Amino acid sequence: MKEQSFMLKKTVIAGATALTLLSAPLLMASPSIIATTGASFISTALAAAGEGAGEGQKGAGGSKQGGQAGGTMGSGGKKGMDKVLEEGDDDSDRPDWAGGDPTANPHSGGGEGKPAGAGTKKGDDYGDLIVLLRNPITGEPIVEDGEYLICLDVACTSTVPTVDGEVPEGVAAIEVDFGRASVGRAPSKVTDHSLDEAISKITADGAEISVDDAGRITITVDGVTSTIDSPLENLALYIDLMTGLASSSTSETEAALGSLATLDTAASLLAATSDKTGDISIDFVSYYNVIVDVVKAGEFYDFSKFTYVRDYPTDYVYNYTLDGGVTILSATLNVNDYLAAVNGDITGDKGVTLFTDAADDSVEVIELLHTQIYSEILPGTITTP
Repeated sequence: MKEQSFMLKKTVIAGATALTLLSAPLLMASPSIIATTGASFISTALAAAGEGAGEGQKGAGGSKQGGQAGGTMGSGGKKGMDKVLEEGDDDSDRPDWAGGDPTANPHSGGGEGKPAGAGTKKGDDYGDLIVLLRNPITGEPIVEDGEYLICLDVACTSTVPTVDGEVPEGVAAIEVDFGRASVGRAPSKVTDHSLDEAISKITADGAEISVDDAGRITITVDGVTSTIDSPLENLALYIDLMTGLASSSTSETEAALGSLATLDTAASLLAATSDKTGDISIDFVSYYNVIVDVVKAGEFYDFSKFTYVRDYPTDYVYNYTLDGGVTILSATLNVNDYLAAVNGDITGDKGVTLFTDAADDSVEVIELLHTQIYSEILPGTITTP
């Protein structure tokens, strides 16, 4: 099994591109949390990922993996809290308030610190994150001779070591794209509000909860079924569920979801937070958990008891056209075969790789559910007219 990728944050120091470590090599901190400590030249950089939360895991669930080069997420902005909440319901790649002038961001205190009542800001140092070789079970970075291995392709078949913790000149490092999951940088006040909204739906009088084909939470009241598809609400549920499963106490989300309070559900919540046309990688999962305070900087969530097998519908009906929309036809799809074709085989038997596989599978199924008409016959199709 190939060891997967890890991320470093690029910063400019005296004209050189340096890498600020966002996690580090492995030590065991407690029975349910994997903690890390870095090589000496990066030991002071762990705070760059921000403070975190979470103390391990007491449940098990399921998810998928992929790698993606691309955008970055900055800080600052212009639109304010209402825009952040609105952002949770669209498919844009990042909030309008991300990447702007810090002095114009109502949540940043003009770059001078956190204003009163703004809530904790997550991921203040969220910058250009590059892909490194990772341990496929824990997500810890692979260190050789005190250096990290920079992936030169998404599959990380070729690597080059850092030089004194820096990206060598001329090396084309691959950046990790978080897409609309950039809402994870929203202050805790925003996610707290979103959690209240989601929990109120789940616990409404007469509400029956279940999951859709992608594993997202559905709510049926008086025969009418709706899906929680807001990225912000899914993010808030993800954070609360993951930290709850990692704690001896019961979180609001665990109590509300009951038997659905598993890591399988958490994987789908993460997928619903992300771009439905994107990918979720080990880098995405490991760093994002720090950004949204599921774990502390330098720690990795313990997925050692997580299990996952593809168990999606084998008779999913979709529409397609082969003549530019003149004739719309229907076909039956085995979703498991479809996922094997588009995502490949499951890449691990445990750990963060398996959780990533489950989350990435869910992303593909969400896209499948959202696509009205395809312009081709999909792989995994069983019957056509």
